[in-house]
This record gives sequence, C-alpha cells and structure tokens, in this order.
Amino acid sequence: MSDPIQQAGGNVGWLTASDGARLRYATFRHEGAHGCFLVLPGFTEFIEKYLEVVEELAARGHDCVVLDWRGQGKSDPRLADRHKGHVLDFGHFQQDARQLLDEVALPLAAGRPLYGLGHSMGGHNLLRLLHDRGGDFRRAVAVAPMIDIWSGFLPPAISRAIACAMVHITPDSYVPNTGPYDPAKKRFEGNPLTGDRARFERTKQLILDDPDLALGGPTWRWLDSAFDSMSLLRRPSYAAEITTPVLIASAGRDRIVRSAAQHELARHMPACRILDFPEAEHEILLERDAIRLEFWRAFDAFMTEDKG
Repeated sequence: MSDPIQQAGGNVGWLTASDGARLRYATFRHEGAHGCFLVLPGFTEFIEKYLEVVEELAARGHDCVVLDWRGQGKSDPRLADRHKGHVLDFGHFQQDARQLLDEVALPLAAGRPLYGLGHSMGGHNLLRLLHDRGGDFRRAVAVAPMIDIWSGFLPPAISRAIACAMVHITPDSYVPNTGPYDPAKKRFEGNPLTGDRARFERTKQLILDDPDLALGGPTWRWLDSAFDSMSLLRRPSYAAEITTPVLIASAGRDRIVRSAAQHELARHMPACRILDFPEAEHEILLERDAIRLEFWRAFDAFMTEDKG
C-alpha cells in the first residue's frame, strides 16, 4: 500500500513526550520556501487529512510540519480501546505542542518566519500556544476554533456540570451518543462537517485504507478537561494576552463548536480579526470549492499584511 504522506513529499518523524508517549509528525519541505507553518489538526483528525492544505500552503511558499495529537492518528493511544478520544489533561496537548515547536517547527523554519494554522481543537490548542509562546510566531490562523462546544439541547452550564460529575464516576467511558468509529454510520447526507461530498468520502477512504487512523467519540475525561481549557481560554484577561496577529475563520453553519463564542473571544484579543463564512459547516478547509476559495482569499489578504 502506498503511503500518502510520502507521495505528497513528506517525511514522518517521531517525538517522545516526557511521559513516554510517542507522537507522530510529518514535515514537508519545498525548494525556495520563505516561511513555515505549524499545522495543528482537530479532534479525530490525522496528518493525511491535511495533505491538500499542505499543498496549498506549499503553493504559497511555505514548508509545513503537521502533528498527530496524542491518542490520534498514529500517535500513541492512551487507552486499550484505540477508538476512545482520551487525554488525562489538555495540558498534555500544550506540552506536546511546545515540544514540537522547539524540536521540529523552529528548526525547520531556520530563521524564516513561523506561522500557525489550527482547526477546531487544534485551533484551541494553537491559541493557547500563542498565549504562552506568541513571540515565536509571526501570524496565525484559527479555523472554527473550539472556544465552546455544542452540547445538544442542554444549556452549556448543565453540560459542564454533568461532565464534572461523570469524570469522577466513569472517566474512561465514551460520552453518550458516541462510541467506536463505525464507517457504516459515516454518511455524507446530514453530516455536520462539510458540504463537499468528494472531500467527505476522501477522508472516509483514508480511514478504510488504514484503520489505525480511526477514532471514535471522546471520553468523559477528555470532555471535562476540554471544558476546563475552554473556560481558561475564554477569560477576557487571558485572551487579552494573546497579542500575535490572528485570523479566526468562523463557520456559519457550525454544529460542532459555537461560532458566537469565537466572536466573543475575538473581542478581547488585541490583534484578532474574525471573518464569517455563512454557508460553511465545521470543516471550512474541506468545504465546497466556492467556500474554500473565499477562505484562501481571506488567508492571502491576511498574510499579505505581514509583508506590508
């Protein structure tokens, strides 16, 4: 079986985290690149899903490094059930991101500007990384970042209280209405991720070709820790300390994270611009061509400001 990363000109590497977890990443180098992007995927995502994005960034003159978060893609799972989206604490994601920054991204940039791009959970973790290490980045783009999440019909405060209680009872259990990855249930019709059938099916096929990439729903521990991290990020005083220029792309039809929370956060970030994509579902980067064209135009305009 051919390796999609190698076919795209990438090279796979591994980090060993302080707790022994092995983390997969891939670097993509291009002749004459004048910048470098640290790309942080969202929950359930993996490096192979971002090869189209890597190609588009390469066309704009950038090398890339892309991470498989712990418990996702080919990075070490934390539980025997590989399909459980689990982390002991979101702080581990931050530690992993800082290690990737120091050991891979900054050396890859080698004196050239370093930029960040993160989607959903990756956008959340990128914003927290910018809070702590903003001086290492020239600019950053957060696509549908996870500032708050949709939790069905329950008010956010009730969902938060339930997660706080359940993490003390059965922390490693799946959150209700989730479970192991089941390709038979992954249908384009009615999906909350993208309106582009071809890109939806491409992601599904990547998992069918390599089942190790599959990830199901989150555990109570993951959800409870996510709520804690989102509460921290939403603090006005915390957001005000993120001074790196940031573009937030907000999906108007998002049914995964709350777009309103992104707007509220942007109000408190001193160098943030937020743009709405009214027809987009959650995965703006994998949306229909018309929406993606709109996104990349906004991206280019934002990046051009760096040269001005």
